[in-house]
Amino acid sequence: MSNWFWFTENSQLMLSMGSEWQCTTAFGEKQIVNMPNEKQLFSLQDTECYLSLLNSLINCAANFSEAQLTHILINATAAIQFHKPISPKSWFFSEVENFGVHHRLSRLTNQLGEGIVLVLIEEQQLATCMLISSRLLLTEKKALSRFELIKVAKTRLEPFLLGECDQLTA
Repeated sequence: MSNWFWFTENSQLMLSMGSEWQCTTAFGEKQIVNMPNEKQLFSLQDTECYLSLLNSLINCAANFSEAQLTHILINATAAIQFHKPISPKSWFFSEVENFGVHHRLSRLTNQLGEGIVLVLIEEQQLATCMLISSRLLLTEKKALSRFELIKVAKTRLEPFLLGECDQLTA
């Protein structure tokens, strides 16, 4: 990861992973604080974040391809390091009796469906999550897309258990 660096192109946060591969994140300048104006090295803190998330997802035994896993990890790391703070939106989701996370994965449910999220940041009562399902309806006219963030009360997070991880293949 020593030759990886963050940069901006067409108002989107990007990650160069050497001369072979570049990844466009899901985050544009409106969602990012401290958008890199020049090349910004993938720091030790970025690497620790990436590897911690990688270990959580590997322990889940999800059926991700290497490319899918890399894309999830890059967007999650970018969100943790660069995303602007967001407000809680718990009211979109049902409260669950046995709430929590399993290998950082949880399910959010409402009357319109459900989605699987990766918990990025936990606070006392709240969690900032990144959607890893393809889409999650919030209302009939509003939806979250893959890699968008949402902050919810922890009582809305249902642990996503190991046997269910096969639902995550894309």
